[in-house]
Amino acid sequence: MFIRIVQHKSAKKTYRHLQIAESYRDPDKENSPRTRILHKLGTLEDLGEEQIVRLAEGLMKAIGKELDRPELKNAKDFGHVYAVQSVWNKLGLSKALVRAGILGEANTDFCLMVRWLVYNRLCDPSSKLALLDWAKGIFAPETEALSYHNLLRAMDRLIAIKEKLEPLIAKNLLDPDEPVDMVFYDITSTYFEGDKSIQEDDIRRHGYSRDHRQDLRQVVIGMVMTRRGIPLCHHTFPGNTVDKTTVAQVVSDLKSRFKLGRIIFVGDRGMLSDSNLGHLMEEGLDMIVAHPVRRNALAQEVIQNLKKQINPDCADEQFYEDERQGVRFVMAYSPAIAQQGKQTREKRLEKADAWLKPILKRLDKTGSRGRKATPQGTYDRVRDYLRDRHLLHWYQVELTNGTLNVKKNRKALNWEASVDGVLLLETSDMTLPAPDIVKHYKELAEVERGWRSLKSTLQLRPVHHWTAQRIRAHIFICVIALQLERWMRNKLQSISLSVPKCMQVLEQIKVGEFCYGETTRQMLTTLTPEHKTILHTLGVAQPTASHLPVV
Repeated sequence: MFIRIVQHKSAKKTYRHLQIAESYRDPDKENSPRTRILHKLGTLEDLGEEQIVRLAEGLMKAIGKELDRPELKNAKDFGHVYAVQSVWNKLGLSKALVRAGILGEANTDFCLMVRWLVYNRLCDPSSKLALLDWAKGIFAPETEALSYHNLLRAMDRLIAIKEKLEPLIAKNLLDPDEPVDMVFYDITSTYFEGDKSIQEDDIRRHGYSRDHRQDLRQVVIGMVMTRRGIPLCHHTFPGNTVDKTTVAQVVSDLKSRFKLGRIIFVGDRGMLSDSNLGHLMEEGLDMIVAHPVRRNALAQEVIQNLKKQINPDCADEQFYEDERQGVRFVMAYSPAIAQQGKQTREKRLEKADAWLKPILKRLDKTGSRGRKATPQGTYDRVRDYLRDRHLLHWYQVELTNGTLNVKKNRKALNWEASVDGVLLLETSDMTLPAPDIVKHYKELAEVERGWRSLKSTLQLRPVHHWTAQRIRAHIFICVIALQLERWMRNKLQSISLSVPKCMQVLEQIKVGEFCYGETTRQMLTTLTPEHKTILHTLGVAQPTASHLPVV
């Protein structure tokens, strides 16, 4: 006796009939096998799933047993870590760690520890202690080997091999068909909340804060990137390090550790002093640097000379050149940006004037209610307001013999109007076309995007360490994660998806234990078309049961 399903097709619909049947041998047909219908239960569509289950349960109950129901147990996150791990393996980063000497003679797999420190930064950044709790929710049996003590030991070993490891990682990340002929250098800072274990020679120092937290100690980070935004290397300096003092060390390091050919060094002029520029040329590197167009005598002279050549009837971006003392000055002028700059400035001035009018009017009133405004108090208030909004250089605020005078600085505003839409670059490359010089400098924005990812997506802060070695190791882990993030970002650009969004979507792929009766096996949740698109774009194979590690 068995259950049989018979399909019957009509003009518009297919019906599935559920029948109880049995097999028998027909003596009239030479004992050939036959099937007869014992009972017709109806169509599957009419019965419904619930009624069929109740029928099955009733039959099991008749023999004193219960119907086994399938269960999904212990579902854990899998997809996002699987993708990152696949990219890690694709780039051969474990081999680079081993080659650089991360293992040493210890029995602990420090390569495993470093991998999971990086995975955590990309998937769900947290402290080292919180990482252990996070790893419990990931389907990966190898996480059982993680321990807080060994994670810290792995950090110590990682920073010890930094000089040897960075060129190995860079070699694996870079496209061999696209040689590095240009590097971008910029620096940022990251601050520390609290002064725990501050020592006399501590690298945490007060200095110029890019995060506007001058009240907190910090370290300075310098990073060298390729034009595609892939970090080559980084340096961690004490928090009071001046920008321009880092360049010579970084350039010498590039020449000694990285086998680079002809290189153009791109950065900001404020970072490259005359001695730094000389050092670059001594090392055989060309440079492209931006000149500040305000409060710089040389820039003003060059701009005034080149602006005479601007075509006022041309709406496209224009390029002009001037050679002086073995270097080229390239000026780009964009009418669209000039108009935008003018409108923005006028709105800021209009808003400031609206604020100033009632403040200054109070000084002329007598007998008004409340505390009387004084010239000195108003002077301080006006200066603070303009300074905090970076408007002070556009106004003349003077207090003379108890009289407050506030008026616009026409000379400064005239110069501001004259440099709207202007970008002035200096380069030692005498052959590259001017539009290419400007294009390459604008690629420096890729470094800025890297800083934003480092501080937001990868959560460089807060830093839960206070020894110099561990601070440097934490930054190194974040930079390795940034290298992977930038590589993945370049791949995902074709589908207009960010890496954080990619991680969020892939996290939906889970692995659980599917139990049915005495049978238990691991199962993946069904991949959506979006999952498949992301994995294909990253060059990662779609996960199947064969990809699941044995528990």
